[in-house]
Amino acid sequence: MKKTNLLAVLSILMGTILEWYDFCLIAAMAPIISSLFFPAENTSLSLLATYGVFASGFLMRPIGSFIFGHMGDKYGRNAALSITIMLMAIPTTLMGLLPTFNQIGMFAPVSLIILRLIQGVASSGEYPGAICYLTESAPIDSRGFWGSISMFGVVGGMLLGSTINTCLLSMLTNEQVYSWGWRIPFLLGLPLTLIGWFVRYKLSDTSIFNAVKEQQEILQAPVKHLLKFNLVSVWKVTLLFSFSTVSFYMSFVYLGGYLVSLHKLSLHSVMKSTAISSLIFIMLVPIFGYISDKINRKVLMYIGTALLFLFYYPIFRFLMFSDYQGFLVGQILIALFVAMLVGPMAAMTSEMFSTSVRYSGVSLGLNIGASIFGGTCPLVATYLVHLTLNDSLPAIYPVIFAALSFVVIYTLEGRQHLLLSEIE
Repeated sequence: MKKTNLLAVLSILMGTILEWYDFCLIAAMAPIISSLFFPAENTSLSLLATYGVFASGFLMRPIGSFIFGHMGDKYGRNAALSITIMLMAIPTTLMGLLPTFNQIGMFAPVSLIILRLIQGVASSGEYPGAICYLTESAPIDSRGFWGSISMFGVVGGMLLGSTINTCLLSMLTNEQVYSWGWRIPFLLGLPLTLIGWFVRYKLSDTSIFNAVKEQQEILQAPVKHLLKFNLVSVWKVTLLFSFSTVSFYMSFVYLGGYLVSLHKLSLHSVMKSTAISSLIFIMLVPIFGYISDKINRKVLMYIGTALLFLFYYPIFRFLMFSDYQGFLVGQILIALFVAMLVGPMAAMTSEMFSTSVRYSGVSLGLNIGASIFGGTCPLVATYLVHLTLNDSLPAIYPVIFAALSFVVIYTLEGRQHLLLSEIE
Protein backbone atom coordinates (compact mmCIF):
# COMPACT_ATOMS: atom_id res chain seq x y z
CA MET A 1 0.00 0.00 0.00
CA LYS A 2 1.06 3.57 -0.60
CA LYS A 3 1.92 5.82 2.33
CA THR A 4 -1.36 7.73 2.01
CA ASN A 5 -3.30 4.47 2.04
CA LEU A 6 -1.44 3.32 5.13
CA LEU A 7 -2.52 6.50 6.90
CA ALA A 8 -6.08 5.79 5.80
CA VAL A 9 -5.84 2.26 7.19
CA LEU A 10 -4.63 3.59 10.54
CA SER A 11 -7.52 6.04 10.72
CA ILE A 12 -10.04 3.29 9.90
CA LEU A 13 -8.54 1.00 12.54
CA MET A 14 -8.44 3.68 15.20
CA GLY A 15 -12.10 4.51 14.68
CA THR A 16 -13.12 0.85 14.68
CA ILE A 17 -11.14 0.11 17.84
CA LEU A 18 -12.73 3.00 19.71
CA GLU A 19 -16.24 2.19 18.49
CA TRP A 20 -16.03 -1.45 19.53
CA TYR A 21 -14.49 -0.45 22.82
CA ASP A 22 -17.70 1.48 23.46
CA PHE A 23 -19.97 -1.31 22.22
CA CYS A 24 -18.46 -4.13 24.28
CA LEU A 25 -18.18 -2.38 27.64
CA ILE A 26 -21.47 -3.81 28.92
CA ALA A 27 -20.27 -7.34 28.24
CA ALA A 28 -16.91 -6.69 29.85
CA MET A 29 -18.60 -5.20 32.93
CA ALA A 30 -21.47 -7.73 33.00
CA PRO A 31 -21.04 -8.97 36.61
CA ILE A 32 -20.96 -5.37 37.89
CA ILE A 33 -23.77 -4.07 35.66
CA SER A 34 -26.00 -7.00 36.64
CA SER A 35 -25.81 -6.19 40.35
CA LEU A 36 -26.21 -2.40 39.90
CA PHE A 37 -29.01 -2.33 37.33
CA PHE A 38 -30.70 -5.73 37.73
CA PRO A 39 -30.39 -6.71 41.40
CA ALA A 40 -31.88 -10.11 42.15
CA GLU A 41 -31.48 -12.85 44.74
CA ASN A 42 -30.72 -15.30 41.93
CA THR A 43 -27.41 -14.27 40.34
CA SER A 44 -28.20 -16.26 37.18
CA LEU A 45 -31.35 -14.23 36.59
CA SER A 46 -29.47 -10.99 37.22
CA LEU A 47 -26.75 -12.00 34.76
CA LEU A 48 -29.43 -13.13 32.30
CA ALA A 49 -30.95 -9.63 32.36
CA THR A 50 -27.56 -8.02 31.69
CA TYR A 51 -26.87 -10.28 28.72
CA GLY A 52 -30.34 -9.38 27.51
CA VAL A 53 -29.23 -5.74 27.42
CA PHE A 54 -26.02 -6.80 25.64
CA ALA A 55 -28.12 -8.69 23.08
CA SER A 56 -30.53 -5.78 22.58
CA GLY A 57 -27.75 -3.75 20.98
CA PHE A 58 -27.23 -6.51 18.43
CA LEU A 59 -30.93 -6.74 17.66
CA MET A 60 -30.88 -3.17 16.32
CA ARG A 61 -27.97 -3.88 14.00
CA PRO A 62 -30.02 -5.32 11.09
CA ILE A 63 -31.99 -2.06 11.05
CA GLY A 64 -28.79 -0.05 11.11
CA SER A 65 -27.32 -2.21 8.33
CA PHE A 66 -30.05 -1.05 5.94
CA ILE A 67 -29.35 2.57 6.84
CA PHE A 68 -25.55 2.49 6.65
CA GLY A 69 -25.45 -0.01 3.79
CA HIS A 70 -27.55 2.38 1.71
CA MET A 71 -25.44 5.34 2.81
CA GLY A 72 -22.11 3.60 2.19
CA ASP A 73 -23.03 2.42 -1.33
CA LYS A 74 -24.76 5.63 -2.39
CA TYR A 75 -22.78 8.42 -0.71
CA GLY A 76 -19.46 6.75 0.03
CA ARG A 77 -17.69 4.55 2.54
CA ASN A 78 -16.28 7.49 4.48
CA ALA A 79 -19.64 9.27 4.75
CA ALA A 80 -21.07 6.29 6.61
CA LEU A 81 -17.98 5.70 8.74
CA SER A 82 -17.81 9.34 9.89
CA ILE A 83 -21.35 9.19 11.25
CA THR A 84 -21.10 5.81 13.01
CA ILE A 85 -18.20 6.80 15.23
CA MET A 86 -19.92 9.88 16.66
CA LEU A 87 -23.28 8.18 17.00
CA MET A 88 -21.62 5.60 19.26
CA ALA A 89 -19.95 8.12 21.59
CA ILE A 90 -23.11 9.80 22.87
CA PRO A 91 -24.98 6.80 24.37
CA THR A 92 -21.74 5.36 25.79
CA THR A 93 -21.02 8.56 27.69
CA LEU A 94 -24.61 8.75 28.96
CA MET A 95 -24.32 5.17 30.25
CA GLY A 96 -21.47 6.32 32.47
CA LEU A 97 -23.73 9.00 33.93
CA LEU A 98 -26.79 6.81 34.59
CA PRO A 99 -28.15 6.47 38.13
CA THR A 100 -28.38 2.85 39.32
CA PHE A 101 -31.44 0.78 40.24
CA ASN A 102 -31.09 1.68 43.91
CA GLN A 103 -31.25 5.36 42.98
CA ILE A 104 -34.12 5.57 40.46
CA GLY A 105 -35.60 2.08 40.34
CA MET A 106 -36.84 0.66 37.02
CA PHE A 107 -35.92 3.85 35.15
CA ALA A 108 -32.28 2.76 35.42
CA PRO A 109 -32.48 -0.51 33.43
CA VAL A 110 -34.99 1.02 30.96
CA SER A 111 -32.61 3.92 30.27
CA LEU A 112 -29.73 1.50 29.89
CA ILE A 113 -31.66 -0.51 27.29
CA ILE A 114 -32.60 2.60 25.28
CA LEU A 115 -28.99 3.74 25.14
CA ARG A 116 -27.91 0.24 24.16
CA LEU A 117 -30.38 0.25 21.24
CA ILE A 118 -28.82 3.47 19.93
CA GLN A 119 -25.38 1.86 20.23
CA GLY A 120 -26.65 -1.07 18.16
CA VAL A 121 -27.69 1.16 15.28
CA ALA A 122 -24.32 2.93 15.28
CA SER A 123 -22.20 -0.23 15.43
CA SER A 124 -23.97 -1.80 12.43
CA GLY A 125 -22.08 0.34 9.93
CA GLU A 126 -18.59 0.33 11.43
CA TYR A 127 -17.14 -3.16 10.92
CA PRO A 128 -18.70 -3.69 7.43
CA GLY A 129 -17.42 -0.27 6.40
CA ALA A 130 -13.92 -1.13 7.60
CA ILE A 131 -14.02 -4.41 5.63
CA CYS A 132 -15.09 -2.65 2.43
CA TYR A 133 -12.62 0.20 2.80
CA LEU A 134 -9.62 -2.01 3.56
CA THR A 135 -10.28 -4.66 0.89
CA GLU A 136 -11.01 -2.02 -1.76
CA SER A 137 -7.78 -0.19 -0.89
CA ALA A 138 -5.62 -3.33 -0.98
CA PRO A 139 -3.59 -4.78 -3.88
CA ILE A 140 -5.10 -7.97 -5.28
CA ASP A 141 -2.28 -10.17 -3.97
CA SER A 142 -2.61 -8.95 -0.37
CA ARG A 143 -6.38 -8.45 -0.05
CA GLY A 144 -6.67 -11.24 2.51
CA PHE A 145 -4.08 -9.63 4.76
CA TRP A 146 -5.42 -6.08 4.60
CA GLY A 147 -9.01 -7.24 4.88
CA SER A 148 -8.18 -9.22 8.01
CA ILE A 149 -6.90 -6.03 9.64
CA SER A 150 -10.56 -5.00 10.02
CA MET A 151 -10.95 -7.68 12.70
CA PHE A 152 -7.97 -6.10 14.45
CA GLY A 153 -10.17 -3.08 15.02
CA VAL A 154 -13.10 -5.09 16.41
CA VAL A 155 -11.09 -7.23 18.80
CA GLY A 156 -8.74 -4.34 19.48
CA GLY A 157 -11.70 -2.45 20.90
CA MET A 158 -12.59 -5.39 23.10
CA LEU A 159 -8.95 -5.68 24.14
CA LEU A 160 -8.80 -1.99 24.99
CA GLY A 161 -11.88 -2.40 27.16
CA SER A 162 -10.46 -5.47 28.90
CA THR A 163 -7.14 -3.72 29.50
CA ILE A 164 -8.73 -0.60 30.98
CA ASN A 165 -11.04 -2.69 33.14
CA THR A 166 -8.13 -4.84 34.35
CA CYS A 167 -6.18 -1.73 35.34
CA LEU A 168 -9.27 -0.32 37.03
CA LEU A 169 -9.81 -3.45 39.09
CA SER A 170 -6.14 -3.49 40.05
CA MET A 171 -6.10 0.13 41.25
CA LEU A 172 -9.46 0.32 43.03
CA THR A 173 -11.03 -1.66 45.82
CA ASN A 174 -14.09 -3.79 45.10
CA GLU A 175 -16.25 -1.26 46.97
CA GLN A 176 -14.89 1.66 44.92
CA VAL A 177 -15.49 -0.19 41.64
CA TYR A 178 -19.14 -0.87 42.48
CA SER A 179 -19.64 2.62 43.91
CA TRP A 180 -18.22 4.85 41.15
CA GLY A 181 -15.27 3.18 39.43
CA TRP A 182 -17.43 1.28 36.93
CA ARG A 183 -18.38 4.62 35.34
CA ILE A 184 -14.82 5.51 34.29
CA PRO A 185 -14.53 3.20 31.22
CA PHE A 186 -17.85 4.51 29.86
CA LEU A 187 -16.88 8.15 30.36
CA LEU A 188 -13.52 7.57 28.69
CA GLY A 189 -15.42 6.68 25.53
CA LEU A 190 -16.12 10.33 24.67
CA PRO A 191 -12.58 11.77 24.53
CA LEU A 192 -11.26 8.60 22.87
CA THR A 193 -13.99 8.72 20.20
CA LEU A 194 -13.41 12.41 19.52
CA ILE A 195 -9.78 11.60 18.78
CA GLY A 196 -10.88 8.82 16.40
CA TRP A 197 -13.35 11.09 14.61
CA PHE A 198 -10.74 13.82 14.18
CA VAL A 199 -8.31 11.34 12.60
CA ARG A 200 -10.99 9.95 10.28
CA TYR A 201 -12.69 13.26 9.36
CA LYS A 202 -10.64 14.10 6.25
CA LEU A 203 -10.37 10.53 4.97
CA SER A 204 -10.96 10.19 1.20
CA ASP A 205 -13.02 7.40 -0.33
CA THR A 206 -11.55 4.34 -2.04
CA SER A 207 -10.49 4.64 -5.68
CA ILE A 208 -12.82 1.75 -6.57
CA PHE A 209 -15.88 3.54 -5.18
CA ASN A 210 -14.81 6.85 -6.76
CA ALA A 211 -14.53 5.09 -10.13
CA VAL A 212 -18.10 3.80 -9.83
CA LYS A 213 -19.22 7.30 -8.90
CA GLU A 214 -17.41 8.91 -11.85
CA GLN A 215 -18.96 6.37 -14.22
CA GLN A 216 -22.39 7.24 -12.78
CA GLU A 217 -23.05 3.63 -11.78
CA ILE A 218 -24.21 4.47 -8.26
CA LEU A 219 -27.52 2.72 -7.55
CA GLN A 220 -30.42 4.77 -6.21
CA ALA A 221 -31.58 1.85 -4.05
CA PRO A 222 -28.57 -0.44 -3.48
CA VAL A 223 -30.23 -2.53 -0.76
CA LYS A 224 -33.25 -3.24 -2.97
CA HIS A 225 -30.94 -4.29 -5.82
CA LEU A 226 -28.96 -6.46 -3.42
CA LEU A 227 -32.02 -8.33 -2.13
CA LYS A 228 -33.27 -8.90 -5.66
CA PHE A 229 -30.06 -10.22 -7.22
CA ASN A 230 -27.70 -11.25 -4.40
CA LEU A 231 -29.92 -12.69 -1.67
CA VAL A 232 -28.20 -16.09 -1.63
CA SER A 233 -24.81 -14.44 -1.10
CA VAL A 234 -26.25 -12.40 1.79
CA TRP A 235 -27.41 -15.58 3.52
CA LYS A 236 -23.99 -17.19 3.06
CA VAL A 237 -22.31 -14.19 4.69
CA THR A 238 -24.93 -14.33 7.46
CA LEU A 239 -24.14 -17.94 8.34
CA LEU A 240 -20.36 -17.44 8.26
CA PHE A 241 -20.49 -14.47 10.61
CA SER A 242 -23.02 -16.29 12.82
CA PHE A 243 -20.52 -19.09 13.26
CA SER A 244 -17.51 -16.87 13.96
CA THR A 245 -19.32 -14.58 16.42
CA VAL A 246 -21.04 -17.43 18.29
CA SER A 247 -17.71 -19.23 18.71
CA PHE A 248 -15.97 -16.07 19.90
CA TYR A 249 -18.64 -14.62 22.21
CA MET A 250 -19.37 -17.95 23.86
CA SER A 251 -15.77 -18.20 25.05
CA PHE A 252 -14.79 -14.55 25.47
CA VAL A 253 -18.05 -12.98 26.71
CA TYR A 254 -20.41 -15.57 28.18
CA LEU A 255 -18.17 -18.09 29.93
CA GLY A 256 -16.05 -15.64 31.87
CA GLY A 257 -19.07 -13.81 33.25
CA TYR A 258 -20.75 -17.09 34.14
CA LEU A 259 -17.73 -18.41 36.05
CA VAL A 260 -17.39 -15.09 37.91
CA SER A 261 -21.06 -15.25 38.92
CA LEU A 262 -20.41 -18.72 40.41
CA HIS A 263 -17.25 -17.44 42.15
CA LYS A 264 -15.14 -20.06 40.35
CA LEU A 265 -12.87 -17.32 38.98
CA SER A 266 -12.34 -13.73 40.03
CA LEU A 267 -13.39 -10.90 37.74
CA HIS A 268 -9.78 -9.73 37.65
CA SER A 269 -8.60 -13.17 36.48
CA VAL A 270 -11.20 -13.33 33.72
CA MET A 271 -10.40 -9.79 32.55
CA LYS A 272 -6.69 -10.56 32.49
CA SER A 273 -7.15 -13.84 30.60
CA THR A 274 -9.48 -12.23 28.09
CA ALA A 275 -7.05 -9.36 27.51
CA ILE A 276 -4.12 -11.72 26.88
CA SER A 277 -6.02 -14.16 24.66
CA SER A 278 -7.63 -11.29 22.71
CA LEU A 279 -4.18 -9.83 22.07
CA ILE A 280 -2.99 -13.20 20.75
CA PHE A 281 -6.15 -13.45 18.62
CA ILE A 282 -5.63 -10.10 16.88
CA MET A 283 -2.02 -11.08 16.17
CA LEU A 284 -3.13 -14.39 14.63
CA VAL A 285 -5.91 -13.01 12.40
CA PRO A 286 -3.64 -11.02 10.01
CA ILE A 287 -1.21 -13.95 9.90
CA PHE A 288 -3.99 -16.20 8.60
CA GLY A 289 -5.19 -13.38 6.35
CA TYR A 290 -1.69 -13.27 4.86
CA ILE A 291 -1.61 -17.06 4.45
CA SER A 292 -4.97 -16.90 2.64
CA ASP A 293 -3.32 -14.74 -0.03
CA LYS A 294 -0.78 -17.49 -0.68
CA ILE A 295 -3.17 -20.47 -0.72
CA ASN A 296 -6.86 -21.02 -1.45
CA ARG A 297 -8.92 -19.11 1.13
CA LYS A 298 -11.49 -21.91 1.26
CA VAL A 299 -8.89 -24.45 2.40
CA LEU A 300 -7.89 -22.34 5.38
CA MET A 301 -11.53 -21.74 6.33
CA TYR A 302 -12.20 -25.48 6.09
CA ILE A 303 -9.37 -26.22 8.52
CA GLY A 304 -10.52 -23.64 11.07
CA THR A 305 -14.11 -24.90 10.86
CA ALA A 306 -13.02 -28.53 11.27
CA LEU A 307 -10.93 -27.74 14.36
CA LEU A 308 -13.81 -25.86 15.99
CA PHE A 309 -16.22 -28.69 15.14
CA LEU A 310 -13.95 -31.32 16.69
CA PHE A 311 -12.52 -29.52 19.70
CA TYR A 312 -14.91 -26.77 20.80
CA TYR A 313 -16.95 -28.95 23.16
CA PRO A 314 -13.99 -30.61 24.96
CA ILE A 315 -12.22 -27.24 25.34
CA PHE A 316 -15.41 -25.68 26.70
CA ARG A 317 -15.72 -28.50 29.24
CA PHE A 318 -12.10 -27.98 30.21
CA LEU A 319 -12.68 -24.25 30.73
CA MET A 320 -15.62 -24.92 33.04
CA PHE A 321 -13.37 -26.56 35.62
CA SER A 322 -10.10 -24.70 35.10
CA ASP A 323 -8.09 -22.34 37.25
CA TYR A 324 -6.74 -19.10 35.79
CA GLN A 325 -3.89 -20.80 33.88
CA GLY A 326 -6.19 -23.41 32.40
CA PHE A 327 -8.78 -20.80 31.45
CA LEU A 328 -6.11 -18.79 29.63
CA VAL A 329 -4.84 -21.84 27.71
CA GLY A 330 -8.37 -22.79 26.67
CA GLN A 331 -9.18 -19.28 25.46
CA ILE A 332 -5.95 -19.17 23.44
CA LEU A 333 -6.84 -22.44 21.70
CA ILE A 334 -10.29 -21.13 20.76
CA ALA A 335 -8.66 -17.89 19.57
CA LEU A 336 -6.32 -19.89 17.30
CA PHE A 337 -9.14 -21.85 15.66
CA VAL A 338 -11.45 -18.83 15.22
CA ALA A 339 -8.57 -16.75 13.79
CA MET A 340 -7.98 -19.43 11.18
CA LEU A 341 -11.60 -19.05 10.08
CA VAL A 342 -11.83 -15.26 10.39
CA GLY A 343 -8.46 -14.38 8.79
CA PRO A 344 -9.61 -14.99 5.19
CA MET A 345 -13.27 -14.07 5.81
CA ALA A 346 -13.19 -10.31 5.22
CA ALA A 347 -11.64 -10.72 1.78
CA MET A 348 -13.87 -13.69 0.97
CA THR A 349 -17.06 -11.79 1.79
CA SER A 350 -15.95 -8.67 -0.11
CA GLU A 351 -15.29 -10.85 -3.15
CA MET A 352 -18.93 -11.99 -3.11
CA PHE A 353 -20.39 -8.59 -4.10
CA SER A 354 -19.93 -5.91 -6.75
CA THR A 355 -18.74 -2.45 -5.70
CA SER A 356 -22.22 -0.92 -6.13
CA VAL A 357 -23.72 -3.18 -3.41
CA ARG A 358 -20.65 -4.33 -1.46
CA TYR A 359 -21.22 -2.20 1.64
CA SER A 360 -24.90 -3.24 1.76
CA GLY A 361 -24.13 -6.92 1.19
CA VAL A 362 -21.40 -7.21 3.79
CA SER A 363 -23.31 -5.02 6.25
CA LEU A 364 -26.61 -6.88 6.00
CA GLY A 365 -25.11 -10.38 6.11
CA LEU A 366 -22.68 -9.55 8.91
CA ASN A 367 -25.21 -7.78 11.09
CA ILE A 368 -27.97 -10.37 10.75
CA GLY A 369 -25.53 -13.13 11.64
CA ALA A 370 -23.82 -11.23 14.44
CA SER A 371 -27.09 -9.98 15.95
CA ILE A 372 -29.59 -12.82 15.72
CA PHE A 373 -27.08 -15.51 16.66
CA GLY A 374 -23.76 -14.03 17.82
CA GLY A 375 -24.99 -11.21 20.03
CA THR A 376 -27.73 -13.29 21.60
CA CYS A 377 -25.55 -16.33 22.36
CA PRO A 378 -24.59 -15.21 25.92
CA LEU A 379 -28.29 -14.70 26.61
CA VAL A 380 -29.24 -18.06 25.06
CA ALA A 381 -26.42 -19.85 26.89
CA THR A 382 -27.41 -18.35 30.25
CA TYR A 383 -31.05 -19.30 29.70
CA LEU A 384 -30.18 -22.88 28.66
CA VAL A 385 -28.09 -23.41 31.77
CA HIS A 386 -30.78 -21.86 33.98
CA LEU A 387 -33.42 -24.08 32.36
CA THR A 388 -31.53 -27.40 32.26
CA LEU A 389 -28.82 -26.96 34.95
CA ASN A 390 -26.39 -28.38 32.35
CA ASP A 391 -23.29 -26.15 32.32
CA SER A 392 -21.91 -27.71 29.14
CA LEU A 393 -25.01 -27.48 26.95
CA PRO A 394 -24.11 -24.05 25.43
CA ALA A 395 -21.02 -25.60 23.81
CA ILE A 396 -23.27 -27.45 21.35
CA TYR A 397 -24.27 -24.11 19.81
CA PRO A 398 -20.95 -23.39 18.00
CA VAL A 399 -20.63 -27.06 16.99
CA ILE A 400 -23.96 -26.92 15.13
CA PHE A 401 -22.88 -23.77 13.30
CA ALA A 402 -19.58 -25.40 12.39
CA ALA A 403 -21.44 -28.24 10.64
CA LEU A 404 -23.61 -25.76 8.70
CA SER A 405 -20.58 -23.67 7.75
CA PHE A 406 -18.95 -26.65 6.02
CA VAL A 407 -21.77 -26.57 3.50
CA VAL A 408 -21.53 -22.80 2.98
CA ILE A 409 -17.76 -22.81 2.48
CA TYR A 410 -18.12 -25.61 -0.09
CA THR A 411 -20.48 -23.44 -2.19
CA LEU A 412 -18.29 -20.32 -2.17
CA GLU A 413 -16.75 -19.26 -5.48
CA GLY A 414 -13.01 -18.62 -5.55
CA ARG A 415 -12.60 -15.01 -6.73
CA GLN A 416 -9.34 -14.02 -5.09
CA HIS A 417 -7.66 -13.82 -8.52
CA LEU A 418 -10.10 -11.08 -9.62
CA LEU A 419 -9.91 -7.33 -9.02
CA LEU A 420 -12.82 -6.16 -6.89
CA SER A 421 -13.75 -3.76 -9.69
CA GLU A 422 -14.18 -6.78 -12.01
CA ILE A 423 -16.70 -8.57 -9.77
CA GLU A 424 -20.30 -8.22 -10.91
